[in-house]
Amino acid sequence: MSFVVRRGRLGRLVSCASAIALLAAAPASLAQAPLWQNGPPASASQGVPREHLAVVEGAGGLYDGPVAAYVSQVGARVARAAGRSGCAFHVLNSDVVNAFTSPPGCHVYVTRGLLTLINTEDELASVLGHEVGHVAANHAGRRQQRSVVTGIGALVLGALTRSANVAQIASQAGQLSVLSYSRQQEFEADGLGVRYLAQGGYSPYGLVDMLGALQREDQFDAARRGRQGQETAAWARTHPLTGDRIARALQSARQAGPPPTDATAAAGRDAYLRQIDGMLYGDDPEQGFVEDRRFTHPVLRIGFEAPSGFTLTNGATAVGIEGPEGAKGQFSAGSLSGDLERYAYDVLRRTVGQAPAQLGASERTRIGGFDAVVLPARAQSGSRVLDVVVAAYADGSGRAYHFVTLSPAGRAQIWDPVIGSLHRLSPQELAAAQPKRVEVVVVRPGDTVQTLSQRMAFDDYRLERFLMINGLQPADPLRPGQPVKLVTTSRRGR
Repeated sequence: MSFVVRRGRLGRLVSCASAIALLAAAPASLAQAPLWQNGPPASASQGVPREHLAVVEGAGGLYDGPVAAYVSQVGARVARAAGRSGCAFHVLNSDVVNAFTSPPGCHVYVTRGLLTLINTEDELASVLGHEVGHVAANHAGRRQQRSVVTGIGALVLGALTRSANVAQIASQAGQLSVLSYSRQQEFEADGLGVRYLAQGGYSPYGLVDMLGALQREDQFDAARRGRQGQETAAWARTHPLTGDRIARALQSARQAGPPPTDATAAAGRDAYLRQIDGMLYGDDPEQGFVEDRRFTHPVLRIGFEAPSGFTLTNGATAVGIEGPEGAKGQFSAGSLSGDLERYAYDVLRRTVGQAPAQLGASERTRIGGFDAVVLPARAQSGSRVLDVVVAAYADGSGRAYHFVTLSPAGRAQIWDPVIGSLHRLSPQELAAAQPKRVEVVVVRPGDTVQTLSQRMAFDDYRLERFLMINGLQPADPLRPGQPVKLVTTSRRGR
């Protein structure tokens, strides 16, 4: 059954004081259900800094196994070259392309998404060396401690204090986007990273190659989304990619030593690709899949879709949604121990916090085979008025799902298609929801970039994706026996 938010729903609003009282009376029954994997178990958190646990939980957990052990091994070699003891290196279970550090101490994080772009151990060492350089230069202690929140999310946070839901919504689109460094700090970390590469026995040109790979990914992402450079990828936000920076890295590499020979470069590439063969690509099935504007969760057998103009970002405990006109939203889950309307009130109470708010009339309905309640409110954020809508759904087994949406006053209807699209997955949708993995194959006689790219598990941009993850150009020849990366739905892997 389709569902449309009625324009008159906010016509009957209760007073601010009554709304807060009503929300305060709602039972604190909302408990986050295990919809997404949430990082290390409690037994593994003893003595671990809470900042590290927060990063892991917010990024979708850790990606353990041989890949993580390999990254730690390379990181330890870089740390020894830097004279730094006590550094820990982690692989985050996220397809966002990024790497960063988090104080206190020396915790260095690299995502699965970034590992997919890397083609040699020199490049991996350059990423880890750059981040260790930030730690060695104490850049975290010298920068302004502020959150990266933009647009309507910043306005909301200005007024809706002590609201974890709103903070999560506001920051969702910048998942894994940590505090930006100044250009001078980036140059300094690059210089230190190149020095650590040379001292650790790696090619100092690894950073140049890595920056080139990141730039290609950003250009591909811009072209695919039609952004034309109007937005900035996660790595570029935290590590600005400028021609000047790449030129400086090249100059530092030339001063540090000669480039690797073809044989040495080929050996380094082969060694790295062997380590990531079978690595998960994209979203973890335990967290569901985001494909463009569609979200499917094969474990829970649910899905929803957003119209053109919206973007989805899968996270550790929620799917972040960005819409037109600065609108932001979130899809998540909880345990339903009572009435669904009370559940919706509780979500709204957690969202609004102590901000001035007016509560609209709730509506019970059926959406996608679920019993549903839609609860609107209007909240004040400085001089701005925002519409807040909670749409809650019961699946009949004690679990509930919900959207929380924020939009400029009078524009809540832009969320109607999203709210009305939640449904149970069909057998065809379940069959299509297969995890993707990095598969390393050997080039055979007659193979070309064009023929190999047709084996990529995507409906569009197959050639462009193949070239991007392998650092190739369309006219580059392939030699028999050369290993290259594909993205497939092969069931093998780790």
